[in-house]
Amino acid sequence: MAGEAASWIYAVSFYAIAFFAVISALVVISARNPVISAVWLVVCFISVAGIYALLKAPLLAMIQILVYAGAIMVLFVMIMMLMDIGRLPSGGKAQRVLRIFSAPIGALILLILSVVASQGSRLKGASWAQAPDGVTESIGKLLFTKYMLPFEALTLLLLAAVVAAVYLARRREADK
Repeated sequence: MAGEAASWIYAVSFYAIAFFAVISALVVISARNPVISAVWLVVCFISVAGIYALLKAPLLAMIQILVYAGAIMVLFVMIMMLMDIGRLPSGGKAQRVLRIFSAPIGALILLILSVVASQGSRLKGASWAQAPDGVTESIGKLLFTKYMLPFEALTLLLLAAVVAAVYLARRREADK
């Protein structure tokens, strides 16, 4: 009985977080203000991290939060603010045509995914892959020993991107 309750709670929380991730992704693509869209993208990233945590992948969950919801989104928002992006202009006829076709195509994709998901429970021999103990520790050791130089090169690349964004934004302001 206790196992059934835990399984039920797990399923409900998984679907609730997945639903929240989908809703926040829809807000990301429908928001006119890019900064609002970026904030909702952070919410979507955190929801995906919650799904990773429920799937017993804590390293992926932490990487999702630290790298995507943290560093990358700060970079996106800073660049948007430096470029002084306001509201996005409303589209013309092409955007109306896309809206007309997007609903049926989205419904078709949802139908296909539902059929595939319902057939997945009938598969035999599929089981959860169990990660050996110490995977996070071994990845950390590799990252900060053998791959230290590429890791630091990546940080320098991100720093160069930020400096370039600031330079371009200031140059654009000077041209006005």
